[in-house]
Amino acid sequence: MPGIDLNYFIRQANKLTEKIEQRKKELAEETVEAQAGDGRVTVVANCIQEVRSIKIDKSLVDPNDLGMLEDLVTAAVNAALASSRDKMQRELGKISGGVKIPGIT
Repeated sequence: MPGIDLNYFIRQANKLTEKIEQRKKELAEETVEAQAGDGRVTVVANCIQEVRSIKIDKSLVDPNDLGMLEDLVTAAVNAALASSRDKMQRELGKISGGVKIPGIT
C-alpha cells in the first residue's frame, strides 16, 4: 500500500510493548491493601496479583470456629486481588490509551 510505513507501526507497537512491560515491573513493587471482618483480617498484595502478607487479629483465632476465620481470610484475599487487578488495568490503560491488547494489557 503506497504511503503506509508498516515499519513505523511495528516500531510504535514495540515501544508501547516496552512501556507496558516496564510499568508491569514497577507494579510488581506497588501494593494494595484490603480488609475483612472490620479490619481484623488484612491482606496486602502487589499489583501483579501476588499476596505479600496476611495479618489476622488474635481475637479471631478460635479453634472451635475456624470456618469464620477461613471465610474472612478468603474475603480479604479476594478483595485485595480485585483491587490489584483494577489498579493494574487502570495503570496499563493509561499507557495504551484504554485499548486492550491481548497478551499485553
